Amino acid sequence: MDTLLLAIKIVVTLLVAILFVQNITLVEVRFLTWGMRMPLALLLLVIYVLGMVSGKSLFHLLARLRNDRKRPMR
Repeated sequence: MDTLLLAIKIVVTLLVAILFVQNITLVEVRFLTWGMRMPLALLLLVIYVLGMVSGKSLFHLLARLRNDRKRPMR
């Protein structure tokens, strides 16, 4: 089982590396009055990390609200 997981991790890592190598083209990113040029692969990485952070924060907020509702009122 450990060998299978290691093989899957290696394949995923190789696919991500290929994605980054093939997407080094510069793209322009604009947000309101702010703008900059960056490699597409870096933009994908930034968006992925922001999604992970916001998703984890939302998950913890929902868990906290659920736990507050389960507590008995005094």
